[in-house]
Amino acid sequence: MRIILTSLMLVGAGLIACGKAPSGAEPLPSAPPTRGSSHTANPAHGILTKEEVAAILGSPVTSVEGAATDMAYKTTVIGLETAISIESSDDSVGAINGARKATGMLGGHAENVPNLGDEAFFGSMSILYVRAGDCMITITPPNLQLVAATAAYGKVTDAKMGSEEQVKAMQELTRVEKTDPTMAGLKNGDDMQGALATVAAASKKQGTTYEAQARSMALALAAKVLSKL
Repeated sequence: MRIILTSLMLVGAGLIACGKAPSGAEPLPSAPPTRGSSHTANPAHGILTKEEVAAILGSPVTSVEGAATDMAYKTTVIGLETAISIESSDDSVGAINGARKATGMLGGHAENVPNLGDEAFFGSMSILYVRAGDCMITITPPNLQLVAATAAYGKVTDAKMGSEEQVKAMQELTRVEKTDPTMAGLKNGDDMQGALATVAAASKKQGTTYEAQARSMALALAAKVLSKL
């Protein structure tokens, strides 16, 4: 089931990142700013440093992977990572509209974010899309639900078997898992249907503290990127 789910996630990401250059390709050249926009597109200067991202994530960034305008920032904490992509396009409006359409196809709902770039919205899985002039910024926030679940599971395994401490840790793990959208797939005996259910559940707004905190981080990252364009 993990293989099927991963494939579906990749398909969804591909639909959303409709204007993205293939891996290994040269970054798209900067086009003249969109008429009426105060932003000057220069993607090469928009990606953040490890220190800037670490300050927002609240944990040191131990590795940065990717090309100059498409970077993944990782920490030692499972799930506490983010990806930032900046694309320059002759049709940034069409690109962000394509992202809106793809969000709906995945079962999500585009939630507009005011006063960020020329337009912005949170799409499926709380991915943040921002249009600034002829630049399209895509930010994948950390999975704080996974961070919490991993920490809770660690407390269960670290506690003495059958102890009161372990019982409390199990209760905490159960509480965290109740709001985990990936659990939707476990309710279906068919792998494909289960994977589809998981994608659909993850694409909808969760309304959890984990989601709110992750979106706050994404907004802070976007603001920092915009300050460099």
